Amino acid sequence: MLRKNRLSHSRKRCLTLALAFIACSTLPASAATPDMGQIGGQIADSVKEQKIVVPPKADIKIEVSEDQTDAPQQQTSDKFKISGLHITGQTIYSEATLQDLVKDATNKELTLSELQTIARRISQYFRDHGYMVASALIPAQDITDGTAEITVVPGQYGNIDIRNHSRLADNTAARMLSNLKSGDYVKQDLLHRTLLLLSDTSGVSIKATLAPGKTSGTSDLIVEINDTKATTAEFSIDNYGNRFTGQKRSDLNLNFNNISGKGDAIYISGNKSGGDLNNAKINYMLPVGSQGAKIGVGYSQLHYTIGKEFEALDAGGSSKNTGIYGIYPLVRSRNYNLYGVIEYDHCKIKDHINEYDAFTNKHSNAWTFGLNGNSRDKIHGGGVNNFALTIVTGRLTIDGGQDQYNNAAQTVDSKGLQTAGTYTKANFNFNRLQYLNNRLNLYLGFTGQLASKNLDSSEKLFIGGANAVRAYPQGEASGDQGYLLTGELRWNMPTPAFQLAAFIDSGRVSIDKNPITGSGDNSRLLTGAGLGLILNKQKDYTLRVDYAWKLSSSDATADRDKSGRWWVKGTQRF
Repeated sequence: MLRKNRLSHSRKRCLTLALAFIACSTLPASAATPDMGQIGGQIADSVKEQKIVVPPKADIKIEVSEDQTDAPQQQTSDKFKISGLHITGQTIYSEATLQDLVKDATNKELTLSELQTIARRISQYFRDHGYMVASALIPAQDITDGTAEITVVPGQYGNIDIRNHSRLADNTAARMLSNLKSGDYVKQDLLHRTLLLLSDTSGVSIKATLAPGKTSGTSDLIVEINDTKATTAEFSIDNYGNRFTGQKRSDLNLNFNNISGKGDAIYISGNKSGGDLNNAKINYMLPVGSQGAKIGVGYSQLHYTIGKEFEALDAGGSSKNTGIYGIYPLVRSRNYNLYGVIEYDHCKIKDHINEYDAFTNKHSNAWTFGLNGNSRDKIHGGGVNNFALTIVTGRLTIDGGQDQYNNAAQTVDSKGLQTAGTYTKANFNFNRLQYLNNRLNLYLGFTGQLASKNLDSSEKLFIGGANAVRAYPQGEASGDQGYLLTGELRWNMPTPAFQLAAFIDSGRVSIDKNPITGSGDNSRLLTGAGLGLILNKQKDYTLRVDYAWKLSSSDATADRDKSGRWWVKGTQRF
């Protein structure tokens, strides 16, 4: 999935850490400080990373010339007494296995046409097991003794013909196709995997054809590689922000594809939320080897200030994050994909509340190990699934030394929730888009989190906002452990590209894994429902408008409490 991207999570960790210190700073008791986890949730959503795990492109098409199919059926009315069949030409399966497929053909009188029909069972058996151009033929023979021969041609590669019309270097294209070798059997799984991985390469598209080879029983593979756009861009605006850093947001994402001819890419993004939050980031990703592995590095920098009711505090700060990561496609096919991800991130934070001359520095180091993927099936009419399992283990340090505010922050944490130190958490995400009929689709989504200890607000699960329980403000209700459920019925309107949606969202969190005695209720439950309008021109633009209202009695705390909320997002692609 995925573009279930790993660095977006690390950005959340880093950016929210930059805010969390204020909650334990030396403000007067009368000052009503905001929940900095709420603001962190808004920031996390505003800086989603670009294409760390690249989602599958449109399915590749492999053209098979007519000469690669079964030979034309010969017409004759003559019948032969068949007492037995002898299957030759292959060593892949035992003859007994193949004989079992055609055992009803013995001790019968059959025409040549009927015998060819029997042979096609063997052809289909091979193709069902991945030998996509295999054929079983009836060779010229004398059947006077009652034994008929069926010859199997499993299908082998002849020439691998790479026709590269793109900016991708010839040696890079050859390396990516090196798993397909002349003389090897034409196996569907390996062919699809190899071509899909090549198609995933930044800046190219491919077309593949299997044509008859010069030698009997062989197929030449012709792969045409063409350029796609060297640069793509996406601009979006929405009101998905938190009121303390600006609800109106704008994002610009630029992708530079295949810059060196090696299939690499640079992703540059900028984000602005009102005048109070600015973020910039850059990532570089490079394919390595012939099995679809990719490595990358990323860097981001954030500056923020806290506004609205807390503008007088003159609070703000900055954060810098550096990450390295690797991605490997464990499975790459038309209907099922699974990726393994490993990532290391280092984050530095500087924060201040100028009104009280308070300054705090933090840093964190974290490893992320993940599996994510997607699949398609035909259950009850068909559906598409996306899933991810992520384990994060890291260490948060509140930097001490001679600075009284850093030492104070350390003391408050050590005597309270004890979020500093080593931690581990697990996240699971699953969603499914289920086809119901030509007009209706059902979307179901689940997100869950478990934690080993009390977590910093940057690591908590947020269940309120535009991408969670939409009846509540962005960043509402965070916890160390919890879940989020979404169900959405989508109706395809007669007008092309328009959908109407009716949805219900619900989530529950345990605020602290190990709450402090006497700290009060340790859980939040949010539930809401709503209606939405979706306009989707996938290659050009999308627009979504939602209105959601509360079903639960819990009041909003991240913003003014309202019975209903509007969410609007528009995206233009270039």
